[in-house]
Amino acid sequence: MDNSVDQMLNEYRARLHWDRREYKAALGHATAAAGEALIKEDITGYWRMTLLLAECQMELGLIQEFATSTKALSESSALQGDQAMVARAKALYSRALESLGHIGESLVVAQEAAAIELNEPSDTVDEIEMLHGLVAALAESDKASEAWPHALRLAALAGQQDDQHIAGKAYWAVGNVAFLNGDAENGIRYHKLAAENLAPDNDVNTWAFFNKGSAQARLSAGIADQETLECIERAELANSVTGGSPLMELELSTARAQWLVSNNGAEEAVACVQQILDQRELLPEHLLADVEYVAALALHELGRNDEALAAAVHSEKVFIAHGGRRRALEVRSIIDSINAGSH
Repeated sequence: MDNSVDQMLNEYRARLHWDRREYKAALGHATAAAGEALIKEDITGYWRMTLLLAECQMELGLIQEFATSTKALSESSALQGDQAMVARAKALYSRALESLGHIGESLVVAQEAAAIELNEPSDTVDEIEMLHGLVAALAESDKASEAWPHALRLAALAGQQDDQHIAGKAYWAVGNVAFLNGDAENGIRYHKLAAENLAPDNDVNTWAFFNKGSAQARLSAGIADQETLECIERAELANSVTGGSPLMELELSTARAQWLVSNNGAEEAVACVQQILDQRELLPEHLLADVEYVAALALHELGRNDEALAAAVHSEKVFIAHGGRRRALEVRSIIDSINAGSH
């Protein structure tokens, strides 16, 4: 069988598995098709499949690999003639950077993607990708009010989408911005729309990520009610069904510990945080800073202020270094509270 037929078959199978939300299989076929396209110098086929394999990596939570693929794609000289593809690759790279905690860098790349002038009206999905990256980066840079007009445009585009998966992820991003703006009503509304579109029958993997993200957004907005706990529990269940990653388990334990602090469970939260810190080698720096933030909250609640301050100061330093201004300000409020209490 010649290389062209191999490539066509792999591309066909990759798309088929992608449509069925079978991301591991799609990733394997997309990788093979991209390699075959490169051998026969089919540049269009190569970037089409590299984009698909990057999106599979994102769906599987392989964020470091996703960042590597999208960075290579956004910088590829072969793409420079196709502005829409460069914009899409940059938008995806921005989202990878944001997931890795590199907020400052993420915002720069998202703004570069948004500034690209497309030769023709862009595909709706391209515009959704671009806005998604921009909205997430602005929100995490403590520019949620600046993100809101873009978020409303994203919501409008989501409403025109036939693909529920794309619509659901867009509504999810819009809800996050609303929560960060202190607009809990719209946060809950848009996350409800996201949940309707991202039902677990469609894709258990995304359902796990969504419920984790929704719980984190609610906790950040000071909403630690029964519904927030249910988001954590749904994410835990979905994560166990998919054979989930240990990292996801630790993130969910961190969210649960934060929920406990707000529900008179500071002692239990400290024990929970300690178990997470015993596995600190699994945590990238920005997620370790998250755990230290929750540790500071719980320890402060128990009056163990010296330990709380040490955790908070280190957490704030990491968030500042990563350009995570919003998170750094959250930690700063604990430091100020501890310092005020010690005078």
